[in-house]
Amino acid sequence: MLTADEHTDLARALTQIAADHLDRPCPDSDAEDLHTWIEGVLTALVGDAGRRIHTARSRNDQVATLLVMYALSANERLQSRLAQLITALCSRAKSWSDLVMPLQTHQQFAAPGTVGYWALRFAASLARIRAHLAFLADHWRSACPLGSAAVAGSTLPVDRRIQSANLGFTAPSLSALASTSARDECLELLAVLAQIALYLQAFAADVIAFSQTPLAWTKYPPQFGTGSSMMPNKTNPDAMELLRGDACAILTAHAHALTLLKGLPSGYNRDLQGIKPLLRDTVEKTLNACELLTAFVAALDFSAEHLLASARLGNIDATARMEAQVAAGTPLREAHHAVAETLSTAPATPEALTAIVHAYRTIGSASPAETRRVADELLAQLARTE
Repeated sequence: MLTADEHTDLARALTQIAADHLDRPCPDSDAEDLHTWIEGVLTALVGDAGRRIHTARSRNDQVATLLVMYALSANERLQSRLAQLITALCSRAKSWSDLVMPLQTHQQFAAPGTVGYWALRFAASLARIRAHLAFLADHWRSACPLGSAAVAGSTLPVDRRIQSANLGFTAPSLSALASTSARDECLELLAVLAQIALYLQAFAADVIAFSQTPLAWTKYPPQFGTGSSMMPNKTNPDAMELLRGDACAILTAHAHALTLLKGLPSGYNRDLQGIKPLLRDTVEKTLNACELLTAFVAALDFSAEHLLASARLGNIDATARMEAQVAAGTPLREAHHAVAETLSTAPATPEALTAIVHAYRTIGSASPAETRRVADELLAQLARTE
């Protein structure tokens, strides 16, 4: 569709436009949109070649393509930011791997574990999400929307395989109608962001609970909190409360996008424009939240004294005592009843609790040695993928 000279002129002019305008405010213009503005500037710079630039294209397939490319760029940034957070969590998991704490089910003290094991929960979960992001990136590159045109392709013999390859895609998308109607990559990315937000929110909720006056398990970093304006005895866990609150906006963005798409007929509809700021803002909010949590994890610490005092409550050594009977040959259900009937009001000793956490034997258990092994495995996975 272009001569060699026209191609050269357009490439030169586009480079000039980028140099003049990239990372600067949008210029004042009566143009209908950015695509039309660029075409007008190109025409002013290179004449008829600029008027040819939109050949076999529509704003519909251009926007769909740019959104996939944005999703790929955001995916890469998220993987990098998650790698930093996972590294911080693994580092602290190793340093906290011998710090005994009571683990909970139903918000009741249940079994002895360690602070390192608790931190590793978030590292392992986020590592799984990061691997899913890598899978999605490969999937998104498999289908390039450009060349779909407005809704049905073009009668001009444009080779979409050349376009997709030059943009870093594996192949053209299989349906022009699907490409211009759907925003699957946006939905998938927003769903992953929502999942990340769930873990960020859970971490914040845990730390807030750990910081309560009766527990006082944490040594909450003062730079991430504020004092009360009225009560001199309080330090508020502001950063974690704000993180817990901001995560709600990340969670609801996916539902917002689903609602925008719900009931839309086939073909491009202007409703789809609403997904662009929603996606951009949610990506940035998630990146900022991960950066905040990475810094917070590095500054957070715990009180071994208060943790151990809590761990001596609730007979959390009961399961280990039951399994000791099982190891000696008693049927599990019989051992379960026997321990339940003889629960003592006397708390387990610190030595007994420490012995229990070191006695865990299964893969993925709360054993300090297993926590350190898994942390090292996660760090090795990161090193292989970066």
